[in-house]
Amino acid sequence: MKWPGALLISLVLLVPCFWQSRIQAGDLSSHLYNAWLGTEIEAGRGGELTVASPSTNVLFDHLLLGLMRLGGPVVAERVSVATVVLILFWGAVAWVRAATGRDPRFVMPCLAMLAYGWVFHVGLFNFYLSCGLVFWALALGWSLAWRRVMAAGLLLAVAYTAHALPVLWGGGLLAYAWVAQRLPVRWKPWLPLPVVAAVLAGRLYLLAHYRTATGGHQVFEMWGIDQFWVYGAKYALPVALIGLLWGAQLIRVVKFLPGRPVAENVLLQFCLVMAIGMVAAPTRIDLQGYRMPLTMITERMTLPLAVLICVMLSQVRPARWLAWAFAGVAALQFSFLYADARSLNWWEDQVVQALAPLPRGVRVVSALNDPTTRGLLWNHALDRPCIGRCYSYQNYEPGSHAFRVRSTGPNGMVMNDPRAAAGAQRGEYVAKPEDLPLYQVVICPDGRLCALAMSAGERMQATPLSIVPAWW
Repeated sequence: MKWPGALLISLVLLVPCFWQSRIQAGDLSSHLYNAWLGTEIEAGRGGELTVASPSTNVLFDHLLLGLMRLGGPVVAERVSVATVVLILFWGAVAWVRAATGRDPRFVMPCLAMLAYGWVFHVGLFNFYLSCGLVFWALALGWSLAWRRVMAAGLLLAVAYTAHALPVLWGGGLLAYAWVAQRLPVRWKPWLPLPVVAAVLAGRLYLLAHYRTATGGHQVFEMWGIDQFWVYGAKYALPVALIGLLWGAQLIRVVKFLPGRPVAENVLLQFCLVMAIGMVAAPTRIDLQGYRMPLTMITERMTLPLAVLICVMLSQVRPARWLAWAFAGVAALQFSFLYADARSLNWWEDQVVQALAPLPRGVRVVSALNDPTTRGLLWNHALDRPCIGRCYSYQNYEPGSHAFRVRSTGPNGMVMNDPRAAAGAQRGEYVAKPEDLPLYQVVICPDGRLCALAMSAGERMQATPLSIVPAWW
């Protein structure tokens, strides 16, 4: 693709990063808030907080912190998110072209929706950035020429500083392709069997050595389409449409796949292996050395699965109508995202107004929750509004010791125990004398949010708060 076309597509792709007053993406508020805490620590105002140097789960935070030093939180938010969106989208496009040798334009609407899918809107940006870099590594090393594989390995090492899970996945896929290339023809259809056996053995090992959790939702996740289900029930429509369109193209792949039989196709085989892995793998693991578990494992891994499916479906030229159908579903999906982002920004305006009368430097908590949506809407409702004016007291990251900013003991800025922070989000926390002054953001009788002072021994109020409007 020539650069004018790539530039135009990039500009259109970045519209959701600028179409609202803020980017609504769950943990993004937490990333911004903790980057600000990092600047407070550097200025000597961090108290019992410190900045650690973990080897992974930090690359996006380094990017964000550098941009915040240059231009403040607003510039950091826009530029960092726009950068990682471009990395992920064009990395996926490059992988499609490298793996299939075909024009990837028909699948670009799907890749754009995935770029703004569930992982994006939950705000798992270190994982998201790692996925984007891994897609570039797969595009680079897909030919399995040793120099290109070495270069892909270096890129995987960079991706590891963002998040380890996509790197393990991408490295495993390259290893699978390497083995498949060297197997005798008669053995290639059977290659998935030992890999599936290894996946099941890994499950048994994890169950025996760690506390884990699984869920019935993993049967839905094995198809990869759950990335299109971002918030409420209305997203079932684009999810169903994408599932039908993927199914129609899969029939064409099975029927018209050139070259060797379908059973020997590496991309189809790995889709099958990964689908089984989605059901077999735990979605939560309590890891040693951390004060909180690794959660949403299968939920987030459906992003690379969905991109893998797009690559696999691109092996055969689609029916002409299919490209237009994908574009129509994308238009529907982005109209939903625009409406929900507008509603979320309206509520965040309410949070800002509720905090405005409070003295600077006070501690604030909330137990806002929305049981009707799949996304984690309100877990970080206070983080971005508190930057420079108050402390989001239930910020769980420093107490978890899994991120750059960490608490070394009780302090007046964040709860030192991540279990207490989780209890606060559920409305189960009881204010202690040392917490005061402490304010809780709740819905007041006039229907707007307000901040009420809490007293020692007072239990927080769980406050249901749904996106408005529900459909548009």
